[in-house]
Amino acid sequence: MGCCGCGWRAPRQLRYVPPAIVCALIAWLYGSFVYFAQPLLLAAGAHVAALAAFHLMTALLCASLARCLNSRESFVPRNTLARGKAPAPVWEGEGAAVESKMNGDVRYCRKCRAVKPDRAHHCSTCRRCVLKMDHHCVYINKCIGFYNYKYFLLFLGWSSATCLFQSALLFRYLLTDSLNHTGRLYVYGKLRFLSPSLQVMLVFFFSFCLGAALLCFYVMHLYFTARNYSTLEFYEKRREPYFVNYFDLGVVRNVQQVFGTFRELPYWLVPVQSPSTQRALGRRFPVNSKYAKED
Repeated sequence: MGCCGCGWRAPRQLRYVPPAIVCALIAWLYGSFVYFAQPLLLAAGAHVAALAAFHLMTALLCASLARCLNSRESFVPRNTLARGKAPAPVWEGEGAAVESKMNGDVRYCRKCRAVKPDRAHHCSTCRRCVLKMDHHCVYINKCIGFYNYKYFLLFLGWSSATCLFQSALLFRYLLTDSLNHTGRLYVYGKLRFLSPSLQVMLVFFFSFCLGAALLCFYVMHLYFTARNYSTLEFYEKRREPYFVNYFDLGVVRNVQQVFGTFRELPYWLVPVQSPSTQRALGRRFPVNSKYAKED
Protein backbone atom coordinates (compact mmCIF):
# COMPACT_ATOMS: atom_id res chain seq x y z
CA MET A 1 0.00 0.00 0.00
CA GLY A 2 1.32 3.37 -0.97
CA CYS A 3 2.51 5.72 1.71
CA CYS A 4 2.86 9.44 1.48
CA GLY A 5 6.41 10.50 1.93
CA CYS A 6 7.59 11.95 -1.33
CA GLY A 7 7.30 15.61 -2.15
CA TRP A 8 5.37 15.01 -5.40
CA ARG A 9 1.59 15.14 -5.25
CA ALA A 10 -0.67 13.94 -8.03
CA PRO A 11 -3.21 16.42 -9.41
CA ARG A 12 -6.42 16.35 -7.42
CA GLN A 13 -8.46 14.93 -10.29
CA LEU A 14 -6.07 12.02 -10.82
CA ARG A 15 -6.31 10.93 -7.18
CA TYR A 16 -9.76 9.51 -7.85
CA VAL A 17 -8.53 7.25 -10.66
CA PRO A 18 -7.07 4.46 -8.44
CA PRO A 19 -10.25 4.19 -6.29
CA ALA A 20 -12.32 4.04 -9.48
CA ILE A 21 -10.09 1.24 -10.79
CA VAL A 22 -10.45 -0.66 -7.50
CA CYS A 23 -14.25 -0.40 -7.62
CA ALA A 24 -14.31 -1.37 -11.31
CA LEU A 25 -12.10 -4.40 -10.65
CA ILE A 26 -14.37 -5.58 -7.82
CA ALA A 27 -17.44 -5.08 -10.02
CA TRP A 28 -15.87 -6.97 -12.92
CA LEU A 29 -14.69 -9.93 -10.83
CA TYR A 30 -18.04 -10.25 -9.08
CA GLY A 31 -20.19 -9.58 -12.14
CA SER A 32 -18.26 -12.01 -14.33
CA PHE A 33 -18.50 -14.69 -11.66
CA VAL A 34 -22.26 -14.27 -11.31
CA TYR A 35 -22.98 -14.02 -15.04
CA PHE A 36 -20.52 -16.53 -16.49
CA ALA A 37 -19.21 -18.84 -13.77
CA GLN A 38 -22.13 -19.34 -11.40
CA PRO A 39 -24.44 -21.03 -13.95
CA LEU A 40 -21.61 -23.37 -14.95
CA LEU A 41 -20.83 -24.18 -11.33
CA LEU A 42 -24.47 -24.94 -10.53
CA ALA A 43 -24.74 -27.14 -13.61
CA ALA A 44 -21.59 -28.98 -12.51
CA GLY A 45 -23.12 -29.71 -9.10
CA ALA A 46 -21.51 -27.03 -6.95
CA HIS A 47 -22.96 -26.67 -3.47
CA VAL A 48 -25.35 -23.78 -3.06
CA ALA A 49 -23.89 -23.16 0.41
CA ALA A 50 -20.46 -22.51 -1.12
CA LEU A 51 -21.90 -19.96 -3.53
CA ALA A 52 -23.89 -18.33 -0.72
CA ALA A 53 -20.69 -18.05 1.32
CA PHE A 54 -18.99 -16.35 -1.61
CA HIS A 55 -21.77 -13.77 -1.92
CA LEU A 56 -21.66 -13.11 1.84
CA MET A 57 -17.90 -12.61 1.74
CA THR A 58 -18.27 -10.21 -1.18
CA ALA A 59 -20.87 -8.22 0.76
CA LEU A 60 -18.52 -7.94 3.75
CA LEU A 61 -15.70 -6.91 1.42
CA CYS A 62 -17.78 -4.09 -0.09
CA ALA A 63 -19.09 -2.99 3.31
CA SER A 64 -15.55 -2.82 4.72
CA LEU A 65 -14.38 -0.75 1.75
CA ALA A 66 -17.36 1.59 2.09
CA ARG A 67 -16.73 2.12 5.81
CA CYS A 68 -13.03 2.68 5.15
CA LEU A 69 -13.87 5.36 2.58
CA ASN A 70 -16.67 7.05 4.52
CA SER A 71 -15.42 6.72 8.09
CA ARG A 72 -14.65 9.68 10.30
CA GLU A 73 -11.47 11.47 9.30
CA SER A 74 -8.51 10.83 11.60
CA PHE A 75 -7.23 14.40 11.33
CA VAL A 76 -5.72 16.26 14.27
CA PRO A 77 -7.67 19.51 14.88
CA ARG A 78 -5.77 22.62 13.82
CA ASN A 79 -4.82 25.47 16.18
CA THR A 80 -5.96 23.56 19.26
CA LEU A 81 -2.85 24.10 21.39
CA ALA A 82 -0.32 26.86 21.57
CA ARG A 83 3.16 26.03 20.38
CA GLY A 84 5.27 24.35 23.02
CA LYS A 85 2.39 23.75 25.40
CA ALA A 86 2.50 20.09 26.36
CA PRO A 87 -0.55 18.10 27.43
CA ALA A 88 -0.44 17.03 31.05
CA PRO A 89 1.41 13.70 31.37
CA VAL A 90 -0.75 10.94 32.81
CA TRP A 91 0.49 7.37 32.88
CA GLU A 92 -2.87 5.83 33.74
CA GLY A 93 -6.06 5.86 31.73
CA GLU A 94 -5.43 7.19 28.23
CA GLY A 95 -1.67 7.14 28.66
CA ALA A 96 0.97 9.85 28.50
CA ALA A 97 2.68 11.84 25.80
CA VAL A 98 5.94 9.92 25.45
CA GLU A 99 7.12 11.04 22.02
CA SER A 100 9.15 14.23 21.68
CA LYS A 101 11.71 15.91 19.46
CA MET A 102 15.43 15.21 19.73
CA ASN A 103 15.84 18.24 22.00
CA GLY A 104 13.00 17.15 24.25
CA ASP A 105 10.45 19.68 23.00
CA VAL A 106 6.86 18.76 22.30
CA ARG A 107 6.22 17.52 18.77
CA TYR A 108 4.72 20.49 16.94
CA CYS A 109 3.52 20.70 13.33
CA ARG A 110 4.28 24.09 11.81
CA LYS A 111 2.02 23.43 8.83
CA CYS A 112 -1.04 22.58 10.92
CA ARG A 113 0.02 24.90 13.75
CA ALA A 114 -0.84 22.29 16.33
CA VAL A 115 0.84 19.97 18.80
CA LYS A 116 1.06 16.48 17.36
CA PRO A 117 -0.23 13.78 19.73
CA ASP A 118 1.67 10.54 20.14
CA ARG A 119 1.79 8.48 16.93
CA ALA A 120 0.37 11.32 14.81
CA HIS A 121 2.13 12.30 11.58
CA HIS A 122 1.65 14.93 8.92
CA CYS A 123 0.44 13.60 5.57
CA SER A 124 1.85 15.55 2.64
CA THR A 125 -1.02 14.40 0.41
CA CYS A 126 -3.90 15.30 2.73
CA ARG A 127 -1.92 18.25 4.13
CA ARG A 128 -3.13 17.42 7.62
CA CYS A 129 -1.77 15.66 10.69
CA VAL A 130 -3.38 12.25 11.10
CA LEU A 131 -4.04 10.48 14.41
CA LYS A 132 -2.07 7.22 14.65
CA MET A 133 -1.25 7.52 10.98
CA ASP A 134 -0.50 4.21 9.32
CA HIS A 135 -0.05 5.33 5.71
CA HIS A 136 -1.75 7.21 2.91
CA CYS A 137 -3.34 4.62 0.64
CA VAL A 138 -3.32 5.84 -2.96
CA TYR A 139 -5.62 2.99 -4.01
CA ILE A 140 -8.53 4.43 -2.04
CA ASN A 141 -7.27 8.04 -1.91
CA LYS A 142 -7.49 8.21 1.86
CA CYS A 143 -5.27 8.28 4.90
CA ILE A 144 -5.40 5.13 6.99
CA GLY A 145 -5.35 6.19 10.60
CA PHE A 146 -6.93 5.77 13.99
CA TYR A 147 -10.59 5.81 12.98
CA ASN A 148 -10.50 3.61 9.87
CA TYR A 149 -7.61 1.18 10.46
CA LYS A 150 -9.94 -1.63 11.53
CA TYR A 151 -12.01 -1.18 8.36
CA PHE A 152 -8.83 -1.24 6.29
CA LEU A 153 -7.74 -4.48 7.95
CA LEU A 154 -11.14 -6.04 7.32
CA PHE A 155 -11.04 -4.90 3.69
CA LEU A 156 -7.68 -6.61 3.21
CA GLY A 157 -8.85 -9.74 5.01
CA TRP A 158 -12.18 -10.14 3.24
CA SER A 159 -10.67 -9.20 -0.13
CA SER A 160 -7.96 -11.84 0.08
CA ALA A 161 -10.36 -14.47 1.43
CA THR A 162 -12.99 -13.74 -1.23
CA CYS A 163 -10.52 -13.78 -4.12
CA LEU A 164 -8.84 -17.01 -3.02
CA PHE A 165 -12.19 -18.70 -2.32
CA GLN A 166 -13.43 -17.62 -5.73
CA SER A 167 -10.31 -18.93 -7.46
CA ALA A 168 -10.64 -22.25 -5.59
CA LEU A 169 -14.20 -22.70 -6.83
CA LEU A 170 -13.20 -21.85 -10.39
CA PHE A 171 -10.06 -23.98 -10.38
CA ARG A 172 -11.99 -27.04 -9.31
CA TYR A 173 -14.49 -26.47 -12.08
CA LEU A 174 -11.89 -25.75 -14.77
CA LEU A 175 -9.88 -28.84 -13.85
CA THR A 176 -12.92 -31.13 -13.66
CA ASP A 177 -14.47 -29.77 -16.85
CA SER A 178 -11.27 -30.22 -18.85
CA LEU A 179 -10.78 -33.79 -17.66
CA ASN A 180 -14.40 -34.68 -18.38
CA HIS A 181 -14.24 -33.36 -21.93
CA THR A 182 -10.76 -34.35 -23.06
CA GLY A 183 -9.56 -36.94 -20.56
CA ARG A 184 -6.30 -35.02 -20.30
CA LEU A 185 -5.11 -31.49 -19.70
CA TYR A 186 -2.90 -31.21 -22.79
CA VAL A 187 -4.17 -31.47 -26.34
CA TYR A 188 -1.66 -31.17 -29.19
CA GLY A 189 0.93 -30.01 -26.70
CA LYS A 190 -1.04 -26.98 -25.53
CA LEU A 191 -3.04 -26.45 -22.36
CA ARG A 192 -6.67 -26.33 -23.40
CA PHE A 193 -9.96 -25.68 -21.64
CA LEU A 194 -12.87 -26.46 -23.96
CA SER A 195 -16.06 -25.66 -22.10
CA PRO A 196 -15.43 -22.59 -19.87
CA SER A 197 -15.46 -19.17 -21.48
CA LEU A 198 -12.45 -16.90 -21.63
CA GLN A 199 -14.11 -14.71 -19.00
CA VAL A 200 -14.11 -17.54 -16.47
CA MET A 201 -10.42 -18.23 -16.99
CA LEU A 202 -9.57 -14.54 -16.72
CA VAL A 203 -11.55 -14.25 -13.49
CA PHE A 204 -9.71 -17.26 -12.09
CA PHE A 205 -6.31 -15.81 -13.01
CA PHE A 206 -6.96 -12.32 -11.66
CA SER A 207 -8.72 -13.48 -8.50
CA PHE A 208 -5.89 -15.85 -7.59
CA CYS A 209 -3.10 -13.32 -8.22
CA LEU A 210 -4.97 -10.53 -6.46
CA GLY A 211 -5.91 -12.76 -3.53
CA ALA A 212 -2.32 -13.92 -3.04
CA ALA A 213 -0.99 -10.35 -3.11
CA LEU A 214 -3.65 -9.06 -0.71
CA LEU A 215 -3.01 -11.97 1.64
CA CYS A 216 0.63 -10.88 1.94
CA PHE A 217 -0.46 -7.34 2.85
CA TYR A 218 -3.02 -8.69 5.29
CA VAL A 219 -0.52 -10.92 7.10
CA MET A 220 1.92 -8.01 7.29
CA HIS A 221 -0.70 -5.75 8.90
CA LEU A 222 -1.77 -8.50 11.29
CA TYR A 223 1.84 -8.62 12.44
CA PHE A 224 1.86 -4.84 12.87
CA THR A 225 -1.36 -5.09 14.89
CA ALA A 226 0.03 -7.83 17.12
CA ARG A 227 3.14 -5.74 17.83
CA ASN A 228 1.25 -2.43 18.02
CA TYR A 229 3.15 -0.81 15.17
CA SER A 230 1.85 1.43 12.44
CA THR A 231 3.42 1.07 9.01
CA LEU A 232 5.29 4.36 9.46
CA GLU A 233 6.54 3.37 12.90
CA PHE A 234 7.77 0.01 11.66
CA TYR A 235 9.69 1.27 8.63
CA GLU A 236 10.97 4.54 10.07
CA LYS A 237 11.58 4.01 13.77
CA ARG A 238 12.84 0.44 13.48
CA ARG A 239 15.91 1.91 11.81
CA GLU A 240 16.88 3.56 15.08
CA PRO A 241 19.45 1.42 16.93
CA TYR A 242 17.85 1.90 20.36
CA PHE A 243 14.20 2.08 19.35
CA VAL A 244 11.75 1.01 22.06
CA ASN A 245 8.08 0.46 21.32
CA TYR A 246 6.46 1.92 24.43
CA PHE A 247 2.99 1.11 23.10
CA ASP A 248 3.51 -2.67 22.85
CA LEU A 249 1.19 -4.07 25.53
CA GLY A 250 1.40 -7.70 24.44
CA VAL A 251 -0.38 -9.46 21.59
CA VAL A 252 -3.77 -9.78 23.30
CA ARG A 253 -4.09 -6.16 24.41
CA ASN A 254 -2.63 -4.89 21.15
CA VAL A 255 -5.26 -6.73 19.13
CA GLN A 256 -8.01 -5.59 21.48
CA GLN A 257 -7.04 -1.96 20.87
CA VAL A 258 -8.09 -2.39 17.23
CA PHE A 259 -10.89 -4.96 17.33
CA GLY A 260 -12.30 -4.76 20.85
CA THR A 261 -12.45 -7.11 23.83
CA PHE A 262 -13.14 -10.84 23.66
CA ARG A 263 -16.69 -10.16 24.83
CA GLU A 264 -17.12 -8.18 21.62
CA LEU A 265 -16.04 -10.98 19.26
CA PRO A 266 -19.13 -10.56 17.00
CA TYR A 267 -17.75 -7.12 16.09
CA TRP A 268 -14.35 -8.42 15.04
CA LEU A 269 -15.31 -9.66 11.57
CA VAL A 270 -17.78 -6.94 10.58
CA PRO A 271 -17.08 -3.28 9.70
CA VAL A 272 -18.61 -1.90 12.89
CA GLN A 273 -16.67 -0.37 15.77
CA SER A 274 -16.98 -2.30 19.01
CA PRO A 275 -18.30 -0.33 22.03
CA SER A 276 -14.93 -0.37 23.81
CA THR A 277 -13.05 1.13 20.83
CA GLN A 278 -15.69 3.80 20.21
CA ARG A 279 -14.72 5.55 23.45
CA ALA A 280 -11.08 6.02 22.40
CA LEU A 281 -10.06 9.39 20.94
CA GLY A 282 -6.72 8.48 19.37
CA ARG A 283 -4.78 11.25 21.13
CA ARG A 284 -3.29 9.19 23.97
CA PHE A 285 -2.37 5.53 24.05
CA PRO A 286 -1.68 3.17 26.95
CA VAL A 287 2.00 2.60 27.60
CA ASN A 288 3.65 -0.63 28.67
CA SER A 289 3.79 -0.52 32.48
CA LYS A 290 7.48 -1.42 32.71
CA TYR A 291 8.42 1.70 30.72
CA ALA A 292 6.04 3.85 32.76
CA LYS A 293 7.77 2.76 35.97
CA GLU A 294 11.19 3.43 34.52
CA ASP A 295 10.12 6.96 33.67
